[in-house]
Amino acid sequence: MSKENVFDILVERGYIEQVTHDELKDLLGKESVPFYIGFDPTADSLHIGHFISLMVASHMQKAGHKPILLMGGGTATIGDPSR
Repeated sequence: MSKENVFDILVERGYIEQVTHDELKDLLGKESVPFYIGFDPTADSLHIGHFISLMVASHMQKAGHKPILLMGGGTATIGDPSR
C-alpha cells in the first residue's frame, strides 16, 4: 500500500485550488520539504486565516515535512512597509 501524497490530501480538503508549478506534487511525494509560516506579532489576534495555515502545516507535518513557524519582530518587519 502506497502512502498518499499530502498534495492530494490538501486538494481534497479544498486548501489548494491551483498551483504555478506542476512539479510541486512530485516534490511533496518524493522528499521531506521544509516549509514556513510567519505570523505578524503586532496583530490584535489570530484569525481564521491563521487557523487555515496551521491546518495545512498539520497535514504537511503528518506527511513527514518539516514545519518552521515564525512569530516575531522579523516577521513584522518583512511585511511592514513603514519599517
